[in-house]
Amino acid sequence: MSFKRETLEDGSVRLSSERCAYIYQRLRPGVVFIRFIGDDKGEFGEAPRDELREDLRRYAPIELFFEMDESTGANLPVQEAWTEWFSTYRSELKNVSVLTRSKFMHVSAEMVKLFSRTGELIRVYLDPEPFLEALQRAAPDARLETRK
Repeated sequence: MSFKRETLEDGSVRLSSERCAYIYQRLRPGVVFIRFIGDDKGEFGEAPRDELREDLRRYAPIELFFEMDESTGANLPVQEAWTEWFSTYRSELKNVSVLTRSKFMHVSAEMVKLFSRTGELIRVYLDPEPFLEALQRAAPDARLETRK
């Protein structure tokens, strides 16, 4: 597993490999925006979920916002790892919002939602407007460069 972890100028954290990246922005205590880019084949191991450990410890229940418009996929073991993580930590999550305009990634996110048995904790959006509205409610002062 070869990847790099770096803290960016704005305080965001980026985990990156040759074909994939996760960028974590802490919008306020307990609200994390995660941009997922590329195709995760498992090269990060538990690092994408471990990155949220301190947020859970300090601020639970937390809100997560995943923007996956630039994602081309995640293999089955990666999807299963997220499914297990959501199931394990569901009581420490206030809500999880996922934005993707890819039909494939939408189905993948819906499968994670179903198999994690988290009910309506996870919301999957194809339309960016309600996603951005939920993000605005969670972190009114956040400045994001989301793609519209």
